[in-house]
Amino acid sequence: MTQPQPVTSRTPKIWRPSNVKEAWEIMNSISSDVSYISGGTLMQLQREQGTPLPENLISLEKIESLRGIKKVVSNGKTMLEIGALTTLADCCSDPLINQEWDLLSISAKSVASPAVRNRGTLGGNVSYRIGDTIPSLLALDAEITWFDGTETYKEPLYDYLKNPPAPAFGNTPVITSFLLPETPVSTKLMSFYQKVGRRESFIPSLVTASAYCCWNSYNEIDYIRLAVGGGANAPIRLKRCERFLKGKVITEEILALVYEEIIDEFKPDSDMFVSASYRKTVVANLIVSKLEDNLAESP
Repeated sequence: MTQPQPVTSRTPKIWRPSNVKEAWEIMNSISSDVSYISGGTLMQLQREQGTPLPENLISLEKIESLRGIKKVVSNGKTMLEIGALTTLADCCSDPLINQEWDLLSISAKSVASPAVRNRGTLGGNVSYRIGDTIPSLLALDAEITWFDGTETYKEPLYDYLKNPPAPAFGNTPVITSFLLPETPVSTKLMSFYQKVGRRESFIPSLVTASAYCCWNSYNEIDYIRLAVGGGANAPIRLKRCERFLKGKVITEEILALVYEEIIDEFKPDSDMFVSASYRKTVVANLIVSKLEDNLAESP
C-alpha cells in the first residue's frame, strides 16, 4: 500500500477576524492559497495524508455570532438556529436538539471520535460536502445561511448543495448558520438515521440514509423526506421517491414499487471499496425495511 508522503513543514499565517465581514474582507485581500478554518479537523487529516496547509488560514474561532443554539422566528415560523461554529459535541448533547431534532444528534454522534467531535463544527462538516450530518439535515428540511461580502442569504440546504452560490468577487461565502423548522404534527411518525460500513477516524461510510415520515389519520403518508449518501457521493434527497410515497397507504405492493424507485433514482459512484450497485441495494433495503415496520403496525 502506498504510504502518504511526508509534508514539508511550513507555518501558515493565521488571520483572526472578529466578525464575518472582516473574515470575508481578509479573504478578498489575499489572492490565493488561503482557506477559512474553524475546528480544523478535516484540514489536519488532509495534512497527514500529504496535502500541505495553505499559506494563509483565516480562523473563524473568535466570531461569537457563529456559535450557539436557540429558537428563533423566521418568516413567522419558529425554527431552531444553530451557529455554523457549533461543535458536533454540542449537537450531540444540546437539549433543544435532542427534544425535537434528534436525527441531528444521532448523526453527529456517528462522526469520528469524541476528540474530533469536540473540535469539529457543524459548518465544517457541511462544508466537507460529504459529511455524515448532511443526510439528517436534509431529512429535517434544514435551511442554511451564508454571507457573500455584502449580505446574508438564506436558502434550503438541498438547493445550496445542489447549486453552490457563485462566490462574490471570486471569494468563498462564509456559512453562518443552519435553521431547522419545527417538525410536523402527525398521527404517526417515523424517523431514522443509519450508516453502513466501518468508521475509523475519518474513513467515509459506505452508505448513509436518513428519513422523516409522517402519517395522517387515514394511514396515508402526508409528509416525507428521504436523504442518502455515502463514500465520496454527495448526499441528496430522493425527491422522486418522496413524491411517489406522498398520499400512499403502505402496502406490500407499494413497498415493492418504492424499492425499484430508489434503485432507479439513487445514482452513486463505485469506488475501491464497494460498487454502485451495492450502495443502491443497501439504501433501498434500509428504507424499505423501515417502511415495512410501519406496515406491520397499520390497522
